[in-house]
Amino acid sequence: MTLKQILHRLGCIALLLLLAGRMYGQEGLAIASVFQKYARQKGSTYVEMTQFKSQVWDASLYKSLTVKRAAKVLPTIYEALDKDRDKAKKVNEIVHDGVLRSGYYMFEPTGGKTNRFIVFRMQQDDTVYLLYIEGEITDEKMSRQIYGF
Repeated sequence: MTLKQILHRLGCIALLLLLAGRMYGQEGLAIASVFQKYARQKGSTYVEMTQFKSQVWDASLYKSLTVKRAAKVLPTIYEALDKDRDKAKKVNEIVHDGVLRSGYYMFEPTGGKTNRFIVFRMQQDDTVYLLYIEGEITDEKMSRQIYGF
């Protein structure tokens, strides 16, 4: 094998590793396992978009998981959120009667300006909404969109 062939193969491998990392996102976060496990379960709706840009969002990765009648799923979600809370740079949570009803978690930027966010919300009807967003989105823009201020 020539040096040119070796360099070509190494380049291809590096490119594949880079793309794989971007496709899966959520690197180092426990919440990734929740998306993997429940994305295609009955009663769930899963949305994934890459390079999503609008007037509000400039997201390189957007993942949304909605689970209806989520009682069986909640322990797994709460466990993942507990692990990720410790890594979060900013945490806003609403706890009602000892139960987490809403959570907003911002993590240290990766690769320059790429911020990462997890948003969790549980409705009265036990429907759970879970978002993962990464991109060049500021905390202020995210807060404005989520909380309206």
